[in-house]
Amino acid sequence: MNTSPVASPVFAGVDFERGRLFETRDADEAQFLCGRVFSPHRLRLLAPGGALHARMDNLPMGALSLSRLSWQAPVAVDPGTLENYYLLCLPTRGGIDYWHGRHAYQATPGQFSIVGGGQRFHFAASENYEQIVVRIERTAVDAAWAALAGAPPRDAICFRGDVPTDGPTWCAIEPALRMMAEAARGDPALAALPHLHARLEDLLVTSLLLRQPHSHLQMRPPGGAAVSPTLRKAKAYMLERLEEPLTLTTLAHGIDVPARTIQSAFQAAEGMGPLQWLRTRRLHAAREALLSADGKAPRVADTAFRFGFCHLGEFAQHYRRTFNETPRQTLLRRA
Repeated sequence: MNTSPVASPVFAGVDFERGRLFETRDADEAQFLCGRVFSPHRLRLLAPGGALHARMDNLPMGALSLSRLSWQAPVAVDPGTLENYYLLCLPTRGGIDYWHGRHAYQATPGQFSIVGGGQRFHFAASENYEQIVVRIERTAVDAAWAALAGAPPRDAICFRGDVPTDGPTWCAIEPALRMMAEAARGDPALAALPHLHARLEDLLVTSLLLRQPHSHLQMRPPGGAAVSPTLRKAKAYMLERLEEPLTLTTLAHGIDVPARTIQSAFQAAEGMGPLQWLRTRRLHAAREALLSADGKAPRVADTAFRFGFCHLGEFAQHYRRTFNETPRQTLLRRA
């Protein structure tokens, strides 16, 4: 398959076909089945009598979902407004002309798009168009904004539609997309997936809110000054949840303090962000579990996943840097 030089390395090795929803030459069937995942929409062949051959794959990933679809014929698609979700669209072949709100854009393998937020949206795709699509729920975007700003958005957040691959937004979201690809390939163990899903959703949504121009970007207030109470509340909250999936967004909601205030408090007092501080605490908790004399010796992998480390290599690297020994060396010293 001729994929883009940017999207292909990110999603290389993902077996999309294991999530095959449909493969059909019937336009009505394609419209109906695709509409069950996204929204009801109108699908029209732009070349009457053209050889439609529609395919769609879908891989759920916690609150996000990853899809791949193509029509293999020039089509016009009109879902109207996307009220309850956003779509991050990454073309891998061909191109589309699309309209989002009052603006017209083009998307190709080097020019991605984000649509939704209650804006009118429709597009016309070329014959050979294929795309990978990440669906993001509006509730996740609203929650992340409330964590950043300290108050929920007054109305739907509307992003600028185009996302060039040579801009700051792509640089910010690419790590989250790589995490999605790793999870879709089945790299992390099942025990680590709740932590990974929460982490990548928070990273993706927060990066979009901070980097991609949108309707609320100038409304974010500066961080507050109540450093010590914030620090105490945040640390206590995280220490009580060392084994739970935890993101900056959930932390901000949990203690009812804007995320920027929390970030400022930790940087001022600890010289690091709150999630870096949490990682250190989780490393110490994992070490205590490995050293515990109670019962059968734990497995290193189970211990890492228990405390939210999704990749064993990353866990071992941080562990050795912190304690100057490997997790297995710690197990050998178990009382």
